[in-house]
Amino acid sequence: MREKDRIKLELAIRPKQRFHRGKLGQVLERFLNSQTSRLSADYSLAELDQLWREAALIEPAIGLKLFAQFTPQDWHVLAYLCLYSPDVRCSMENWARYAPLASDTDSVRLVNDENGFGVELFVDAPTDLCRYVTEHYGVMSIALLQRGTGSEVRPVRAKFTHPRPSYYKQYAQWFGDCIEFSCAANCFYFDAHSLDLPMQTRHHGMLELLTQELDRRIAVHRNFTGWAAKVAAGARRALSLGETPNLDDLAQALHQTPRTLRRRLEEQGTTFRGLLDQVRAELELHLELQGASRSEIASQLGYSDLTAYFHARSRWRGNSG
Repeated sequence: MREKDRIKLELAIRPKQRFHRGKLGQVLERFLNSQTSRLSADYSLAELDQLWREAALIEPAIGLKLFAQFTPQDWHVLAYLCLYSPDVRCSMENWARYAPLASDTDSVRLVNDENGFGVELFVDAPTDLCRYVTEHYGVMSIALLQRGTGSEVRPVRAKFTHPRPSYYKQYAQWFGDCIEFSCAANCFYFDAHSLDLPMQTRHHGMLELLTQELDRRIAVHRNFTGWAAKVAAGARRALSLGETPNLDDLAQALHQTPRTLRRRLEEQGTTFRGLLDQVRAELELHLELQGASRSEIASQLGYSDLTAYFHARSRWRGNSG
């Protein structure tokens, strides 16, 4: 078997990779003083796990402290959505609504139970990685709420699925005095006063602009099912590796002939070109909101020059409009 064929076969039988879409991996590498330069902002679960473990060797409480390393340019669009929201409750609702766009591993939902109103976070990851990410998301959300409201917002109760870590006393700074470990779910509860606090950074125009675009993207994200979902995942993976996706390679990885795969996509009412346009449009939005330049976006979308990128961009914006 040729080396190239063997590699493709290994990729085909390997479990589907899940990605975090944001600057988290890059900030971790910056914390570790890494000189690595990569084309994609997306980090697989395995890559993030390794980075978090290396960072924890330097600072065991890295999950509580990493957000301090973020600059506004590193923030995910969901952070700005939080700040543009009218109040704390709306910020939480937007986090739950659009979380699927940020990571393939996260699930966020609002709860209202005997403990009150809260936001529940589920991270589908190994135990240690789940702890680091939950700590990071918790600190990030509370720090943004404090920044937006100008108040010392903290949960009235915080629950975590992981056991109590050795540095647990540092939790009080962010999560208040009522903290529980080894719980059934990660959940942060807030009192009515905190929920009603207005965001001083609220901006109706920017909120409307972002939610309109994110609604469109999340609809596309949810519409990928069956063979279309498999092809979209393969296209994202190729782009994350700096490769240009093509039907022949994806068909081989999925053990299909190009003709059969093309027919399967047509049965779902799409084409490979249309699907690739949607994947690129989704990635383009993410990169734009992260402040990437046009040349950086073109490169990460697989275009060698801006002319080709702008031509394709006008096509897929027409398709998705």
